[in-house]
Amino acid sequence: MEAQEGRQQRRTLGRQDLGVEHLKEAITYFKSVDRIISSKDSTLCKHLSAVEVVGPQNGISPDGIEILLDIALSGKLAEAVNTRLLKSLLPASEVLPSSIVKGVSLLCVGKCTSNIQVLFIRWLITVFDLIPCKDVLSSLYNFFFFFLQDDKLCPFLCHLLYLLTRKDHVRPFRVRKLLDLQSKKGAYPPLLGLLSIYKIFCPEMVSFSMPSRFKNCFKGNHYLWTSEMRAVIKRNAGDPTVDNKLNLGDRRPTTNSRKRKWNRDLSPSVCSNMWKSVPGTIDHVMSSNETFPLEKLQTFPQLLENIHRLELPARMGSVLKSPLLLHYVNCIKDDTPFLRLNYWLAFTLHEECAWYTGKPHNKEDVEDFLETVIDTQQFLQEGLSSSEEFIYKSLPHWNGCHRAHILKLISWIPVNSSAESEALLYEPLALLFATSSLYFQCGILESLKGLLQNWLIWHSVYAEKRNTDHTNKNTTMSGFLTSVEELIQFTGRLATLALQMQNSSLLLHFILDFYEIVCDMYVRFELPLVVLPPPGVFYPALLSTDSVNLDQLCYIMYRYRNNLVTVKDNELNKRDKIYLNISNRTFQEYNQYLTAMVGCLWTSQAFRQDTHPQGIQLEPDLLYHTGVQSFKKSFNIVFHPALIGYSSSFLCQSYPEHRMFQLGLIKGNNWNKYLDFLYSEGMNGLKLFIESSVNRVSSNTKQQEPNDSTSET
Repeated sequence: MEAQEGRQQRRTLGRQDLGVEHLKEAITYFKSVDRIISSKDSTLCKHLSAVEVVGPQNGISPDGIEILLDIALSGKLAEAVNTRLLKSLLPASEVLPSSIVKGVSLLCVGKCTSNIQVLFIRWLITVFDLIPCKDVLSSLYNFFFFFLQDDKLCPFLCHLLYLLTRKDHVRPFRVRKLLDLQSKKGAYPPLLGLLSIYKIFCPEMVSFSMPSRFKNCFKGNHYLWTSEMRAVIKRNAGDPTVDNKLNLGDRRPTTNSRKRKWNRDLSPSVCSNMWKSVPGTIDHVMSSNETFPLEKLQTFPQLLENIHRLELPARMGSVLKSPLLLHYVNCIKDDTPFLRLNYWLAFTLHEECAWYTGKPHNKEDVEDFLETVIDTQQFLQEGLSSSEEFIYKSLPHWNGCHRAHILKLISWIPVNSSAESEALLYEPLALLFATSSLYFQCGILESLKGLLQNWLIWHSVYAEKRNTDHTNKNTTMSGFLTSVEELIQFTGRLATLALQMQNSSLLLHFILDFYEIVCDMYVRFELPLVVLPPPGVFYPALLSTDSVNLDQLCYIMYRYRNNLVTVKDNELNKRDKIYLNISNRTFQEYNQYLTAMVGCLWTSQAFRQDTHPQGIQLEPDLLYHTGVQSFKKSFNIVFHPALIGYSSSFLCQSYPEHRMFQLGLIKGNNWNKYLDFLYSEGMNGLKLFIESSVNRVSSNTKQQEPNDSTSET
């Protein structure tokens, strides 16, 4: 069997070597053609067949591309032969800049027919990624622009110019020419696509309004071949089992996806290893042009040294996976890179990731791209408007697909007015929340927690800048305070609804995680706002059967107390010049919550000291009729359902086995020992709460009274 496989491999290699020899003979033949030859010539047909067979299989060398391109555009052969040649010019590695210059020269001479001209432009679009020095193409920009007046070439040239356009290409005379063509052709998608990139670079020059949504500007049939090129790259890479992306210097697995105007990859790569195969190219570019080539940008010191000489790539999608370029975009004052990036992202998200359009999408590709967008926003520590727009359009139609990624995108939505958030975010999210499973609800709560945290971090970063401004601080803060308060109130309503629907310790844990951020906004994030949890959250947590949730509630109330005491101290000493959006009602409600907690956990007055209108206060007669013995102690630190396991464990260690369930023995000195036992078991939140909010008169006292150090206004 092994011998048979070996013979088969040798035969295959032999056929490949024979095909390569035939291709070399064909290239030599076409190089020697110096006169017009009939398309029926037998020698011509033989060599043409060799190019058509071997070219798409193994690709053609750069020198061979140059020779065959020259003969195809020279007009020495019949149009049918030239067409077959151009369709077979599949590069094995790269396309030499000299080949492009010769090809455009022959295009301008006009010896080839209009069909061949169209095919040549399509070939340039297809091999765009394989041209190592884009400056060569950029220098020919005027020639391509001149041919826009040709109706047959116009859509393909718009696509090519779209890929080539840089800011220095946008000139008033070109804008006037494009607007004139657009007025003659109407809403012509290729022209709109080219005008859109002009408008992004220089919005002041392109005055007319672009359509809010237009479908593909450039059709997928502009590309000559795609699967064949992927196959050649696979074969030349030496790994026939892996499909590779058509990106210079980027060989990673990918799947077939629909082609777009920006490139074939959702987030194309900016770096190119092809520079290495063209000796002296970079040095030549550096000496002839002050622009620093992005392909040479590899380290952060290089970025610092050449930041004034960088120019962003035509394909803004390549910025997403380049930390150095993201640093550059983040630090420059010009808004153009952000405008271009948001424009590209908005189009790509709509075309490639939006399930509400009804178009088929590859799940793995979409999730990889969404993860890249999330990583980009996390790197920039800023939400992108294109991502926000995508979320707002997607939520009303969301069926739960790509759940983890969509929820992460929600957490990066920028700060908006409360009216916009209510209509575009809160309403559709509330409908989803009410009809979702427990785990989906936990995911939404985690996303809202991330959203609040990102808003607060953004505020804390820019707080110092606002303090140095001479503008009215109350005016600049009011809108942000309203948005944050609306978000917290909305999450509180969702949490109350969820706890009414199902009693879940997991759900309560996610809710308390959210309020662990809310309780510390004033001290930790310098935000003059304190929002307490609603009764529908506080009381289920206080009466929870889970010790982790009870301990977390104690910690939250401890942090609320620290924040409110700091507010009072700053007000009395007039150290805070920003208007505090904290009312007397907040202090009163906190005191009511505090009284209820101390009454439950410490003074064994669970149902008598609670004064909150939605609290758990009950009439004594009603309590006696329940038949529950010692109902007053039902929720203290010994008998509380969440802590009864600890009290039983404490008795087991302190008393003989027959008395281990007599919880009434925990009093006096045993009460204090039991507290130390709870602290040793990791109940740190309970420890902080008791030490801050309860005045323990002496260590020998059997029962202590609470002392609320936070007074009302």
